[in-house]
Amino acid sequence: MAEALDEKESMVKVFADEEENHGFWSDLPTELLSSIRSCLVSERDYYIFDIVCKSWKASPNLRLQLQFPIGDYSRLHESPLLMSISKSSGRYNFFHPLHHTYYMDLPELLNKKILYSKDGWLLVMGGKFAKEKQVFFFNPFTRKKIDLPDLPPDTAFTKFSFSGLPTSKDCVVVGIMNLLSLMEIAVIKPGEDDWEIEDVDFRESDENYPIKKFCISSNPIFVDKYCYCLDVDGKVAVFDPLDDCENSLEFYGMRLSRRQRDSLIQSFMVESDGELIAIFLSSNGRISVLKPDASKKNWVNVEDLGDKVIYLSNGGSWVEKRRVSCNNNRIYLPMLYDNNKAVIFYDLKTQRYHCNGYDFSSTSFYHIKQIFHSVWIKPT
Repeated sequence: MAEALDEKESMVKVFADEEENHGFWSDLPTELLSSIRSCLVSERDYYIFDIVCKSWKASPNLRLQLQFPIGDYSRLHESPLLMSISKSSGRYNFFHPLHHTYYMDLPELLNKKILYSKDGWLLVMGGKFAKEKQVFFFNPFTRKKIDLPDLPPDTAFTKFSFSGLPTSKDCVVVGIMNLLSLMEIAVIKPGEDDWEIEDVDFRESDENYPIKKFCISSNPIFVDKYCYCLDVDGKVAVFDPLDDCENSLEFYGMRLSRRQRDSLIQSFMVESDGELIAIFLSSNGRISVLKPDASKKNWVNVEDLGDKVIYLSNGGSWVEKRRVSCNNNRIYLPMLYDNNKAVIFYDLKTQRYHCNGYDFSSTSFYHIKQIFHSVWIKPT
């Protein structure tokens, strides 16, 4: 397979350089070009294919629905996949940002809720009954499961995160329940018998907590040993989950402007090279990428991600470096185009929404389907 792709790549380069053949290659049937495009694998393949000529770049992508290739991830080319359950079939779909959709039957996740995704693992909660708070790690590619103690039935934790591979002794799991001036934090490490739950009341001490309310807007993230939480106004709370959470809790005074807050409909936070990055989605479709300044009192705009790409979802977000420059500076979203066939991305340079393999460009996300119960996950 790899040798065949290398040979195809070499042929494309040769023909693209031969000016006398240009007319012939640009006149190939659209059906044939689409068939060739559907066989491409990597970002490099797509890049070389698209620069041959305008007709090749404009050829539609035949996006198929295929069974997930368990054990052979060469077709996926190390790309994250947007994972979401199909309500009609009960199967889980894995949307590749560049080409096809793959499906997998996962009975282990029946009637379960995916809380968070990281390093190829899912943090899952659920049981046979609605009030059951069974929590476990699950790897959909290896089918390995790691059980955690149940959460108390009278708790209502909504935001979760974990620091790294659950097979590591250093892995820490955090759950947060937040009601304006109150925050409840649950912490556990795989192998421990019980969750450690701690309550924080911002009203009790003005000296320790200079704010009166905090409403967490997305799943917390880990940077080194610390856990960071983003609130709906743009403020950031940070604490050490393995220490006294209440005493270690600090706040960054990075509140958004009134105008920004009024138009904000969704926010996310990721870590990139040890640095916090916040992503804010506004009602007009504009996506802002911000990072703290040196004083940690203000947000500053990030206009270019360089060689990085951001993947956003309600169940976990992260940043990756890409090797092909034309695919950098993008934000992939839990949104689908063309009857749920293709993943939407936002280009920071054009400030528009696009879709690989489609002649689609828009400043708005209206009429684009958002998949709320979805997570990005990468095969391991």
